[in-house]
Amino acid sequence: MKYMKYIIPIIMLSLVLLSCAKKDEETTTDVYTCTGTSSGSGPTIGSVALEEATYLSTCFGGSKVKMEFKNNSSAQYTSYAYGDSSCSGTPSESSFCLESITVSSTTVTKPVYYVDNSSLGDNVTGYATTGTGKHNSSTLYMSIYAESTSVFWLEQASDQATLDSNTAYTYKFTKQ
Repeated sequence: MKYMKYIIPIIMLSLVLLSCAKKDEETTTDVYTCTGTSSGSGPTIGSVALEEATYLSTCFGGSKVKMEFKNNSSAQYTSYAYGDSSCSGTPSESSFCLESITVSSTTVTKPVYYVDNSSLGDNVTGYATTGTGKHNSSTLYMSIYAESTSVFWLEQASDQATLDSNTAYTYKFTKQ
């Protein structure tokens, strides 16, 4: 009985520490996951409002990208890296929350790139777009051309100079 006065504070301290550890785990998980509230649509590219939906890209350079728009300013961005240029087999996957998606009024005119026959298509006009990685606050620079609410084209880079030097819209996304 004389040790009871020590046991209760130890139990209380353990509960507090366990609670803190649990919150740390939740925070780590939340950094990579979008938890945005619905706004009714995805971002508006020119006059086309993309949907709050999942879009999957065609294969380009041995990778595919999935963007799941949570609202008009955030998307769960998942990259799939394959071992070959045809995107066959089991990919390695990485995912993060792309937030603060901002579509500017700056237009970007470039051709689309058809992977299936390795050819450039017609010039199309999309819009300069940026987004911020929730996990590291880095900026993703993009140009997006929306064919319709179901299909859009994307080119992307980690800096504006590289994006400007890209010659075409390389990823074609289709609503799933």
